[in-house]
Amino acid sequence: AHGELAGLGDSRFAAFGDGIIHVTAWSAPLVAALAVGLWCMAYPWRRAWLLPVAYAIAVGAGADQGAGAPLTPALGTLVVATVVLLGLLVYGTRLLPIIVALVIVVAFGAVHGYSHGAQAGAVTFRDYVIGAAVATLGLSIAGMALGLMLRIGSRFGMRVAGAAIAAAGLWFAFGSR
Repeated sequence: AHGELAGLGDSRFAAFGDGIIHVTAWSAPLVAALAVGLWCMAYPWRRAWLLPVAYAIAVGAGADQGAGAPLTPALGTLVVATVVLLGLLVYGTRLLPIIVALVIVVAFGAVHGYSHGAQAGAVTFRDYVIGAAVATLGLSIAGMALGLMLRIGSRFGMRVAGAAIAAAGLWFAFGSR
């Protein structure tokens, strides 16, 4: 009986792990989540945390919408474009109104999530999405830590990071073929 109960959780943990691995092993979602964390540190702390949380929720919701959808070249282009644009937002470190920043990260998160959903395959989908959202939030928090260090320790650190993120996005689009 114990073996049967243990077997019930294996597929759920595997799906959760697949979601985490999908986000952390594929360059574009990893860089995008870090970029969201970096960008949010341009805002006062009272509002900064909203961006990574909204982004992770949008990734989960987008994945739900993308479940079973075909993975098209246009979707890949959109994912890479979000990385370039996030890099430019980090580079500029301009404070857009928080509602505009939220709309941007929710839209970008939905694109990334849709892509994750389309690539999910035959796994326990809910657990896969939770894993992807948790990994996304964790990477965004890591980006926040990096952004805080760059704000405190370097005058041009955010600009350098933003330029590197945008360059990575361009490399994903043109250099990795």
